[in-house]
Amino acid sequence: MLVRIEGFRIERLLQKAFENGIVIRSLRIISDTRAEGWIAGDELKKLRKLAKSLYRVSVIEDLGPEQKIRQAVKRPTAVIGTIIAAAIITVQSLFITTVKIDGYRSIPESELARCLEESGIHAGVFRPSVDWDGAKENLRRTFPQLSWVQLVYDGRVVYLNVAESSSKILSGKDAGEEKDGEESIFVPAKREEKGCTSIFAECSGYVESVDVFWGVAMVEPGDYVKKGQELISGIVPMEATTFEEGWPTEYYVRAQGTVTGLVPYREVFCQERFVRQEDGRDSEEGKNVIADRIEKTEKQAKTVTEQQIRLWAKENLPEKSEIVNKSLNFSYKKNIIEVGVTLEVHREMGLEKEIPIGEKDSDN
Repeated sequence: MLVRIEGFRIERLLQKAFENGIVIRSLRIISDTRAEGWIAGDELKKLRKLAKSLYRVSVIEDLGPEQKIRQAVKRPTAVIGTIIAAAIITVQSLFITTVKIDGYRSIPESELARCLEESGIHAGVFRPSVDWDGAKENLRRTFPQLSWVQLVYDGRVVYLNVAESSSKILSGKDAGEEKDGEESIFVPAKREEKGCTSIFAECSGYVESVDVFWGVAMVEPGDYVKKGQELISGIVPMEATTFEEGWPTEYYVRAQGTVTGLVPYREVFCQERFVRQEDGRDSEEGKNVIADRIEKTEKQAKTVTEQQIRLWAKENLPEKSEIVNKSLNFSYKKNIIEVGVTLEVHREMGLEKEIPIGEKDSDN
């Protein structure tokens, strides 16, 4: 609290206060008979006892906890409002606002969301009331092709990550059940069983993330890998647990996981340099004109190139790929425009291949 000390020879009182351990902070001498400073609330009585009747000690401002409580009591509406606001924020943090789904391939996202909703997981639900284990079991029962399910939450957001085996959609008629109006259902696709496999790089690029479900990671984020390089090995080392001779040092599995990275592509696209000029339109000054044709503007050439890039990406890049950076280099020939395109694509890099165990020319 801020106190004012008044009297003759106040330096004597200040000296006594110092000797008795009373700390006066931010002391300000206003005149020979007046001074001001901050002291703790429990030291006010000590200071007044030292001052006796020779000095006058008065409180100018009090910001201690007791004073704050008194002020708060005088304003009950503000206290109640603060408590209510804090309670609302706490309760709201326990409600789900968003459900994000990732990792699906053949299963539509809407079907996964519907299954979660049947399990009581959707926007507006009170999170502590959710049966998380029951929801995961319902997903596996509804979609038997799911090989991995992760259902977690972070604050008010729920994340569903799944991995599925190769699958297809069969209607009830296709499955041998001829029922009118029956909706299509998901069943695992029959495929040739593979033995032990590893995952190799389908293209060269820089690794950004490695998620291993089964096997051993052979690369780390930040590594540059070449096409054909092993990313996740299906050969897992093991240590002997006995002293017997001939104990195996490794075993083989079907490697599972995803490796995503940044892959550079360099392509050259060509397009006509001149376009047909509209009838009755004069050529612009500085433009090269051949017969009834006029040279493309840079904006027109760029628009055509963007269309060519989109078509190329649709035919050559896997699903969920994203072009994160690109540069265009225009070269004008006699009647054509060559465009050198450099792309940086964020994509999945892994390709599963079988490990040739015990075969001729096998390394294993």
